[in-house]
Amino acid sequence: MKGRPVPAYDLAEVQRRVRSGYFRVTASARAAILDLGLAHSAASDCVLGLSAVDFYKSMESEVVPGLWQDVYRPFFEGLAMYVKLQIAFDGFVVVISFKEL
Repeated sequence: MKGRPVPAYDLAEVQRRVRSGYFRVTASARAAILDLGLAHSAASDCVLGLSAVDFYKSMESEVVPGLWQDVYRPFFEGLAMYVKLQIAFDGFVVVISFKEL
């Protein structure tokens, strides 16, 4: 798997899409949110609160080569988090992973 130290997606654009409702959360990320006892809106709230300093790495998808995934490590609700997201080919932001570090 290839990786790079800069985001594949412009964070402001990601956040614009999330604010506009163009986002999805995978079942595994949704389950992790519930396991942590967080609100259903945690994924969108967290993504909207991301900043450039939270960026960790960008990696190529293992399932769909050529599709990149950005990983952020923010603090959210007092927890150190691992958040992986991408912009899918249909234009939706997809929160792939949302878990506590």
